[in-house]
Amino acid sequence: MSGPKVVRIVTREEIIAICEGHLAQLEAAAAQWKRVCERNSVIDDNDVAQVHARVEAMQALLASEKFEELQKRVPAEIAFLNADVEKRVQRAADEAVSARKRAQRSLAAARSVAAALRDRGLDVPPALSDPGAAPAEELQAAFVAAFAALSPRDEQQLSRQQIDLAAALGAGEERRTFASWLEGQTPALQDPLDERLEHAISELAALQPAAAEPFRERASELEGTQSSQKALLVDSLMLDIAEARRLAFERHSVIGKIEAVAAQLRQLGGDTNLVALEDSYLETADLRHLHSVLATVESGLARLQKKRAAEAGRQALLEGLSKLGYDVRQGMETAWVRNGSIVLESPSHQGYGVEVGGDPSGMVQLRTVRFGGSDLPNAEADKTAETEFCSSFDKLRDGIAGAGGDIAIVRALGVGTTPVKRVSAPTAEVATDAPQRANVSTKSV
Repeated sequence: MSGPKVVRIVTREEIIAICEGHLAQLEAAAAQWKRVCERNSVIDDNDVAQVHARVEAMQALLASEKFEELQKRVPAEIAFLNADVEKRVQRAADEAVSARKRAQRSLAAARSVAAALRDRGLDVPPALSDPGAAPAEELQAAFVAAFAALSPRDEQQLSRQQIDLAAALGAGEERRTFASWLEGQTPALQDPLDERLEHAISELAALQPAAAEPFRERASELEGTQSSQKALLVDSLMLDIAEARRLAFERHSVIGKIEAVAAQLRQLGGDTNLVALEDSYLETADLRHLHSVLATVESGLARLQKKRAAEAGRQALLEGLSKLGYDVRQGMETAWVRNGSIVLESPSHQGYGVEVGGDPSGMVQLRTVRFGGSDLPNAEADKTAETEFCSSFDKLRDGIAGAGGDIAIVRALGVGTTPVKRVSAPTAEVATDAPQRANVSTKSV
């Protein structure tokens, strides 16, 4: 049994809001995962469907009121998406390096074929004269035509019977096709230092394309540098790229948090100025400014969540006490906000009541009070009233738990440990306006 107590109220509405916040964070992470991966062409429809199914599974937990499981699993899902982005960024970098090698091989092949055509006195197609500017399809067609033109004339004039006989005689021998020939056309051996730089820059470009361009320019300036100096310059550049990569991942994280908070603000009907953030702005804004934006939206969300939690807590507590027979009147919730506490008359013990005060989004104080100030103290009656309220509190707690919420006792004093507070009895005016000063608690347990 306990007398005055400080409690923490968690309503069903607050728990649902917390879970909805988790889902908003997951949905923002999934949207960012899709945006980065689609930009780098490292996902397909099946990948998107699988992530969508993971999000739907978490939404199903909320619908089935598995609140605790949702709060445990959503952070793991967000961690999975972040790790998957990093893995796919690595893949995008690998593919970018491979594509650049293929392009270099194609350019080397174009120069080789163009030279062979000139040696034979044949016309060189425009695509082979300037392969860097030619579309891929046009360059491929030029290669095929040139390959045919450079084939031995006798081979081109063979009959079907002669071709079949040649094939039979050459069984087991490798015949070189255009594709295999092109694959074998390699440029001069690439410097391992250049390859390291290329991969690092490609990885950065997968995360933040604009951040990679200055490093491409710096890397191109190193071409032709003496090897003794180049190693030191490359090491220095790699350190700068590593820092840029770290900042790019930090930007990725901050943008994800901003979008998650903005989604929660939209859900709660928050300040539209805080949620109207365009993706293009987020992708180009200074990182320090993004941190400032995040702090602003998080502060706005915290204020709104606290306000909603306090409203839900006051309503749950007053409704619960009303069901137990306490004299809850119209306007008491407003009076509680305005004055910090209210006094409710007991349904079973005349001359006694309960004082309720504090911020329901944080801590609430409940204590038995006695009306009137001139009569002599009655310790036995006070103890009986405190004991009865303790029983009422247990019922109140069960009622809120039955509605999906909880009341946790933070601190409590034993029955009779401290004198029962004397206050003036509440009047009709107290209910419709502000409680009298004597009813407002300024002391804590």
